Amino acid sequence: MDNSELATLQKNLQAAQEELGKLERIKPLASAAAAVVHDVRNSLGVIQSTAQFVLSKLKPSAKEKEAWELVERNVESIRHLLKGYLGLARQTENAKEPTSINELVERVTHFIDVQCGKNNIKVVKDLAEPSPRVMVESSAVESAVLNLSINAIEAMAGGGTLKFITEANGSDRSFHLVIEDTGPGIPKDDLEKIFTPFYTTKEKGTGMGLYSAKAIVTQNNGRIHCESEPGRTRMVLTFF
Repeated sequence: MDNSELATLQKNLQAAQEELGKLERIKPLASAAAAVVHDVRNSLGVIQSTAQFVLSKLKPSAKEKEAWELVERNVESIRHLLKGYLGLARQTENAKEPTSINELVERVTHFIDVQCGKNNIKVVKDLAEPSPRVMVESSAVESAVLNLSINAIEAMAGGGTLKFITEANGSDRSFHLVIEDTGPGIPKDDLEKIFTPFYTTKEKGTGMGLYSAKAIVTQNNGRIHCESEPGRTRMVLTFF
């Protein structure tokens, strides 16, 4: 074995050890995360039941009805996010099913509609027809896309455009979902770290959102990468 081969082996070993270290850091949190998600879900159930009771029994005014419907929609949005985190913590797989990427985008944009309006963000959809269909855990991938969308919204503090693109790649039969925002962009030094667990540049961030999204996409035979420059960031999800 020559020096170059030895150097390559050492580099690969170091990379493997680093990945193992990351897993060991996350492993003790899995049980705690599952317990927290369970408790939060129970609380959300109470909130959702209250909203449904008010809407169906108390005949609220138009303005009150709009407010309670917003509560109900946000509860459902949080449920989707929690489901993704719970699957990640347990490292379990649910049954994959044929899923329309366009319909998934429509569901996500329904959840974020009010948040985008409040933040002066225009939603644009450039969706391929017929809709690309992929075999994935639909609810988990939906939670990942919702997570990425919320991340993009938070990046556009002064307003902007959030664009969703779906397209098929005939050469390798893959399908792409692109989530593009017009935020300030991600500095080059941070770009390689954004999918690392616990890495965050946000004051109140956990550093788990993008890591969770990547893990879910990977579990569903997909890839995710980020392209960024000043004034534009693109999250590109590829499914096979």
